[in-house]
Amino acid sequence: MIKDKLTSLILDKKKINFFIYGFGQIFNLLSPLVVAPKIILICDEAGLGKVGLAFAFCLFLMLIVDYSFDIKATKEVSENRNNLIKLQEILNTTIFTKLTLFVFTLLISLGIIFTFDFFNHERDLFLFALTIVFAQVFNPVWFLQGIENFKLVSFLNIFSKTIYVILVFYLINQKDDYIFVNFFLGISSFIFNFFGLLLIKRKYNFQIILPNYLVVRKIIQNDFSFCVSQLFLSVRQLSPLVLTSFFLGFSSAGQYKIIEQIISLCRTFLQVFLKFFYPSACLKYIKNPQIGLRYWKKYSLISTLIIIIFLLVVFIFSDQVLHFFQLSDVAISQLSTIFKISLFVSLLMSISLPLEQLMFIKEKHTKYIKTTILVTVVNVIIIVFFVNQFQLKAIILSLILAELLFILFYYIFTKSTENKKLIK
Repeated sequence: MIKDKLTSLILDKKKINFFIYGFGQIFNLLSPLVVAPKIILICDEAGLGKVGLAFAFCLFLMLIVDYSFDIKATKEVSENRNNLIKLQEILNTTIFTKLTLFVFTLLISLGIIFTFDFFNHERDLFLFALTIVFAQVFNPVWFLQGIENFKLVSFLNIFSKTIYVILVFYLINQKDDYIFVNFFLGISSFIFNFFGLLLIKRKYNFQIILPNYLVVRKIIQNDFSFCVSQLFLSVRQLSPLVLTSFFLGFSSAGQYKIIEQIISLCRTFLQVFLKFFYPSACLKYIKNPQIGLRYWKKYSLISTLIIIIFLLVVFIFSDQVLHFFQLSDVAISQLSTIFKISLFVSLLMSISLPLEQLMFIKEKHTKYIKTTILVTVVNVIIIVFFVNQFQLKAIILSLILAELLFILFYYIFTKSTENKKLIK
C-alpha cells in the first residue's frame, strides 16, 4: 500500500515536472517563429538569411564550447545528484573548461571573420553574434536537467526568450538592423544564464574553486573525439544554410531559412523532449536494461506521434504557413512544393533522434562518432556537387538521405547490442 502511494507520488511529480518543463520549452520553440516575420518585413529575405548564417556560425562555435557537456555532464550530474561535493566539482570544472574553450573559439572566429571576405563583408553581424557563444559558457541547463530542476530551466527559458523577442520587435526598425538580432539573443541569454548559476550557487552553497589545469586538459583530451563527432553533426546541420548563402546568395538563404524554421522547430522539440527523459532513462538502463528500453520506447513513440500530427497540420495548411512568414504570392508558389517535401526530413528526424539517444544510453560512443562523420561527409559532398544544378531541392534531398542513413546505422548498432545480450 505504502509502496503504491510512493509510486503514485513519483509519477505525479514526473507529470508536473514535464508540464513545467514543456511550458518553458514552448518559448524556445516559438521565439524563432515569432521574430522571423518581423525580420523579413523590415530586413527582407536576405536579412533573414544573414541573421540565420551568423546564428549557424555561432551554433558551430557553441558545440566547441559545450564539448559534449550537455550529454556527458548531464549524465554525470544525474548519477551523483545526492553528492554535493561531487556536484560542486562537476559544476566548477565544467564552467572553467567551457571558459577555456571559449577563448580558443574566440581566437578562431576572429581569425575567420577578419581573414575571409565572405565573413568580413558582414563583420559587425558576426562580431555581435559572438555574444551567443559567450552566453553559452554560463548556460546551467545541463546541470539543472541532471538534478531534474525543471522549474528553474523553464524560468530561464521563458524570461530570456521573452526579453529577446521584445528587443527584436521594439528595436529592429531599419533594414540594416539585422546585425543586432543575434546580439539581442546573446545578451538576454547571458543575463539569465548567469542569474541561473547564482541561484544554483546560493541553493547548494557551492564555492567557486579553480580546477586543476591538468584536470581540464584531461577532460579536453578524453572527450576530443566525441567533440569532433558533434562538430561533424553541426556541419551536417549548418552546412546547408552556409553553402546556400555561398553558392546561391542571401535571398535563397533566406528562403531556405524559412524552410528550416519547421525543421528546426521539430528538431528542437524532439531534443528538449528527449532530454527531459534522458537522465531517468540512463538510471533505469543501468539498473535494468529491459526496463530502461521499455521506458525509452514509450516516450520515443509519444514524441514521434506528436511530430506526425504536427506535420500533417503543416502539410494541409502549408500555404498559410508560408504566408505567416510575410512571403509574396510569387515566393510562395516557388517554395510550396519543396516546402512540403522538406516535411519528410522532420518525420525521419522523429525516428533518428530517439535512436541517437539510445546510442548514448547504451554507450555506443565510438560507433556514433564514426557514423556522424561518414554521414556528414556524404551530406556535404551531395550539396556541393548538386546545389548549383538543383538549388534548394539538392539541399532537401541531401537532408532526407542523411536521416535515412542515420536511422539505418543507429538501428543496426543498437539492435546488435540487444542480440548479443539475448545470446548470452
